[in-house]
Amino acid sequence: MIQLKQEELIKSRGYRATIKAAYNLFTDNYKVILKHIWPYALAMAVVLGAFVLNQFRVYGQPPMMLLSMLSSLCMIILVFVTDALFTGRIMMFINGQSFPWNFQRSLKIWLWMLLLLAIVSVFVFTISYLILPGADDTSAGIPQTDPMIQMQQQQMDYFKSMGVVTITMTAFLLLLLPLVYIIMQYFVETNTHFHKIFFKGWKIGMKHWGYIFITLLVVTICMTVVTMILSLPLTILFTAYGISLQGVAMGDEAGLPGYFIPLAFVVSLFSYFIYFILTIFPLFAIYYIYGSIEAKEQEKRNLKLNTEY
Repeated sequence: MIQLKQEELIKSRGYRATIKAAYNLFTDNYKVILKHIWPYALAMAVVLGAFVLNQFRVYGQPPMMLLSMLSSLCMIILVFVTDALFTGRIMMFINGQSFPWNFQRSLKIWLWMLLLLAIVSVFVFTISYLILPGADDTSAGIPQTDPMIQMQQQQMDYFKSMGVVTITMTAFLLLLLPLVYIIMQYFVETNTHFHKIFFKGWKIGMKHWGYIFITLLVVTICMTVVTMILSLPLTILFTAYGISLQGVAMGDEAGLPGYFIPLAFVVSLFSYFIYFILTIFPLFAIYYIYGSIEAKEQEKRNLKLNTEY
């Protein structure tokens, strides 16, 4: 079993020390990681590269609702499976368990996340429905017979609904931040069941909500900068393709070379491959978040025992 060179896991850390430990774990072992992870990162890149090709096809052809829905569903399933393969392989380095064991847990986590997302969505739209005014309401006594007034009222209702949905969804997502602790606990503590550790883990995670938030915020900012840089070539290609389609619609000839679509696939493949290799860093950050919280909880338990005696 491959062992990575890493710092002590169960150790109380601040957010800076946590990020530094994750960075050191990634940079000290990048050769070993790349050697064993590249096929899975490439698989993820191929799947999302195929999604990009599908987007180019849909962008340039009349919409076919059923075919588009089926292709999108297939892509989503492929993304779930390949991500579970990718995550399962990475976690082998951390918990020492077999690849099938980690892959199975990754799939279960995806299913639990989909269930939680469905529950949160139901809550969000229920709250939005209860808060927002009905379609038959009037605004400040203004009759709704004038088409212009009706259109303005509909626009206001739309922006209100989007605001309520955004605020409510953000609140729920912030409340679910402790999930990162629960998920890593599920991987590291091999004798656990997700549904049994969920509520206790969420309660512990909420005690350290600020620490989790600031650590993930810094990591997210770093990854956002990287993502913007990696997505720049693909954004340029999409823009060029859109301008070409507009020209064709106006009667001009297509100005793009015949190899444009294969070029877009190669560019997306390269960008996504680099991106997924770099996403190992946030996973390592979550790993040390878990270790730091565990250390702090142990310190509290030891302090409580000492005060009792």
